[in-house]
Parts: sequence; structure tokens; C-alpha cells
Amino acid sequence: MNKFPKAPESDVVVSCRVRLARNYQDIPFPQKMDENHAKETIRRALKSIQTANMQSLYRLFPMSDMSDTERRILVEKHLVSLDLILNKDRGAALISTGETVSIMINEEDHLRIQGLLPGLQLEKAAQLAFHADDILSKNVPIAFDSKWGYLTACPTNAGTGLRASALVHLPAITLTKQMGAVIQAFGKIGFTVRGLYGEGSEAEGNLYQLSNQTGMGRPEEDVIRSLIDACEQLTQQEREARKKLIEHDQDAFIDKMMRSVGILLNARLLDEKEFMRLLSDVRLAAGVGVINAPISALDDLMTRMQPASLSSLAESPLSDRDRMLLRASEVRNALSSLIRDNDTLLSEEIN
Repeated sequence: MNKFPKAPESDVVVSCRVRLARNYQDIPFPQKMDENHAKETIRRALKSIQTANMQSLYRLFPMSDMSDTERRILVEKHLVSLDLILNKDRGAALISTGETVSIMINEEDHLRIQGLLPGLQLEKAAQLAFHADDILSKNVPIAFDSKWGYLTACPTNAGTGLRASALVHLPAITLTKQMGAVIQAFGKIGFTVRGLYGEGSEAEGNLYQLSNQTGMGRPEEDVIRSLIDACEQLTQQEREARKKLIEHDQDAFIDKMMRSVGILLNARLLDEKEFMRLLSDVRLAAGVGVINAPISALDDLMTRMQPASLSSLAESPLSDRDRMLLRASEVRNALSSLIRDNDTLLSEEIN
């Protein structure tokens, strides 16, 4: 079995997520709840999983029982949000064994149900989220209004309670200074473009989150279909920008990519921002065929080299310098085994 299977459109779309916001009708929203209410929401969610005989497929992560490093690893994997770990005294998460479903409990809403998959697989991610929603909503009162739909803490999530998003890698669009126009254009048709970890975060490594702005007044299928269309449009635009960069000066393009490969294969100190910038080049090189390396493996490496994941690997707290040393060492070893052929391909073979 291939450890790093190729996902659809993975050269541009890193991963996708469909998130459903749900609240119990008879419990105050998280902003108004007390400790007993918080414990009750966790108890109900866990009981729903157990009643469905799915307890072997999910693990409960009470935020208060975890170390800061353990909590931040879940953020780095995009399984929970920063808001949830900031609310660690009341928050929890139920996460499936394959990490394709994550249920945040007592974040902004009682339940944030997420289906997560690599590449452009939004419909399958939605199926995962809806299936989990069916289990969690069975035989419990969910806050719903015949006019407004699902009631949520933030009005922009009301209606379907659905937020669909895709994490996209846009190095060529960024390099050719088109991102401003892209953000503006997609904003006009109801989409938001944010950084790597969502609202308020930076677009490290040329990674952006594309998501719908509201779930009100539109069927769930329409929201998902519109995001799929937007991702396909953005993917085509990014691929065209890559092609133009290559056509403009292929030698310079390959030189830039291979210099980044060379630095990562030889560096002894790597901070997070430099690593993300260089890995973006390597991912781009793999995407257009300059190097032979599985993109999914590069994405896995990106996650493993984040600060909390590195601290867990070291099994001890790390100083900034120690983290840079360990990151460089791990990247050297990983890339050496991933890149089977560092020679550039013939120009006609480059995508």
C-alpha cells in the first residue's frame, strides 16, 4: 500500500474541510454557559458516539488534560482551532482514528463537526461531516428555527451552519503578484481568502484558505458545489501562472526551485518561516515535474516540522536554536529519501 497516495488536484489543493456548526437547544451557547453546561455538552457528544457503537473509532481529547504541546499539535494538523485550545478549561475534541473527522466541543458553538480530506474531495468530506452530524443529532434537541435554520453563536454561520474550505498552494499567483486581485475577485462572489490557520493568520509557504462567507439562504449542496467550482477555477489559474513562469525563463525557474532543494538538503539551521518558504518551492517543483517527489509526503513533512510537533519529537522542551537544529536535521533526512532523482527533467516534460 502506498504510504503517500496521490489526492485529486493535490498539486494546488492541499486539503479540504467541511465544517458544521450545531448547538443543543436546551443548553446556553458557549459564551453564556457555566462549567456544568460545558461538562454536559461533552457528555452528550460522547454518549451519542457510544450509542452508535462508534466509540472504538473516536478518541476523546479533553483540552484541560493535555499539555500545551499536545494541544498545539492538533492545531498544526488542522484538527482543532486556536480558539478551542484558548478555551482549554471547557473545550474538548472527538477525533476519528484516521483523523478524517474532528468534532470540536465548546468552541464558539457547542459542536463544530469537521470532515477533512487531502486534495479536492469536498463532497466526500461533506459526507463524513453529515454522517457524524446524524449521529450527534439523533435523539437530542438541536437549536433550529424554521425560518433561520440552524442557530449559531455567530450569525454568519446560521442557516445551514456549514462552512466549506480548501487549503490551497498558490506560489505562482503570489510570485506574479496576482493575489490581491484573486482575493478581491473571490470576495465578490462570496468567498473569503485567509492564511494557513484561518482568520488572522499569515499565508506562510504561499498557503491560503478559501472558504464560503455565509451559510444563510443557500442549500448545503450549492455551497459545496460553488466551492468546488471556485477551487477548480483557482487551480486552473495557478497552473497557468506556473506555465507562464516556466515559459518566461525556464532556466531561472528551475534554478530557483533547485536552489531551495539544495538549501534544505544541506542546511544545519532552519527557522519556521525559512522552512515554509523553501518547502513551498520544493512543493512547486514536485507539482510541475522538476523533481520526483510525492507531494503528499512533502505535506506530511510540513506538518511534522511545525514547532509543537518538533517538541514532541524531541520529547523535551526546545530552545529556538535547538528547534532550528532539529528541523534542519529532520528535513535533510526526509528529503534525501523522498527525492529519488534530483536531476531536472527535459523542458517538454515539465507541466
